[in-house]
Amino acid sequence: MIMKNNIYYPIIALFIGMLIFSGCKKDDRPAKLNTDTTKMVFIEGENIKNFGIVNTGNAAMNFQIETADSFIEVSPSEGTIGFNNLAKIEVKINTSNLDYGLHESYITVNSNGGTQVISIQIIIPLPTPAKLWWDIDYIKIPTNSDKDYITIKNEGDVTLNYTLSTIPNDSWMSLSSQGGSLESGQEDKVWVNIDRTGLSNNLYSGLVKINSNGGNGEVKIDMEVGVYSVSFFNPTYTDISIRVPGQGTQTIPVLNRINYIFDSNPGNINYVATTKGETSGNQTLGLLIKWDENIDLSGEISPIYDLNISEDFFFLSAINYGAHDLDQWSINYNTNYQFDEEVYIPNDNTEYTFGYYDALTNSNVYARIVDTDNDAVWENGKEFDFPWIMNQSIRLESSLKSTTKGSRDFKKSAEASGSLKMKDNSRSKLRVRNAISRINK
Repeated sequence: MIMKNNIYYPIIALFIGMLIFSGCKKDDRPAKLNTDTTKMVFIEGENIKNFGIVNTGNAAMNFQIETADSFIEVSPSEGTIGFNNLAKIEVKINTSNLDYGLHESYITVNSNGGTQVISIQIIIPLPTPAKLWWDIDYIKIPTNSDKDYITIKNEGDVTLNYTLSTIPNDSWMSLSSQGGSLESGQEDKVWVNIDRTGLSNNLYSGLVKINSNGGNGEVKIDMEVGVYSVSFFNPTYTDISIRVPGQGTQTIPVLNRINYIFDSNPGNINYVATTKGETSGNQTLGLLIKWDENIDLSGEISPIYDLNISEDFFFLSAINYGAHDLDQWSINYNTNYQFDEEVYIPNDNTEYTFGYYDALTNSNVYARIVDTDNDAVWENGKEFDFPWIMNQSIRLESSLKSTTKGSRDFKKSAEASGSLKMKDNSRSKLRVRNAISRINK
């Protein structure tokens, strides 16, 4: 009797285990809903996103998707998927009737494998203010032409309202429009029309002023009457001195132009121009940049030349908001192109300008940290990077530096010290149509 029980008990246990195992087989797992996200965020410019639905059960899963608000659409909104199958759901939002700010909603996925709620956030930022853009800073109208144009554009979101005026406002220059309104991205072409009636031979200059709720601007206008002019523009960081033999020497301010006027096309001219960085006391800093060229004007009508500085050089400025003042600057230290400048930059968060220096792949700048035994060090490829373009510049910041024990052989005498000029913060990109580059080499 005891032996019989010992035989039957293991058989019963085995049978129960088989029942349990058969009840857990994959073929008998119910449908089960899973989604690859529980939150979707739409930012500016986004109106379509996707999420996935997966059935991790074996039985077929039927799903239906409901949206809480009418500005949300889903596709497909229902369907059936099998084991481990994926359904890709597109969510599209319509923000045309939504105010600025954060909007929250949700969609619900219902199925015979469960329910999942996915939150929806829509961020609609305030529109950027109206922003004036115009395509050119200088127009020269030759003797054989009587008009040119200015393109005005709105780079903001809010409507741009602008007006135009001329200086002088009662003579040879008129405009095809006195103003207008532009929606975001729209542009107008405004013609500058010329009337030479009664004018004597000369080069006449004026301005077109642009006033708007997105900023103001101006376009310089030169107009020839019975003469031939050659114009030189200064796109650099310092004033340029230019001399044409027999025509005199002139100074070209930064982002401005000068003209040499002839009775007719002279065929060719020679010009010599120079520019340099200076201290506030007119002491030279860095290199003297020079142009010395002959220009063949045959076939040229009223030419405009940009006096560009090649990528072989760079203009240097620095701003110091560190804990110490800086002096005894070495530019391109320990190279054949080293310059030592005895100038002082206080920690006053003001940008100061130096001059022009050779641009090297291993260019560096050292400065003594006053009241310490260390130098501040900036290196090309680490604390700054040359863009390797014409008229390039770099700005050094005192927080973007490494330091080293001060052991330089600083050669410049303190007698040559000077204070730096503050940088003009009004500088902008020069816009000149049809100008010919004259590059310093």
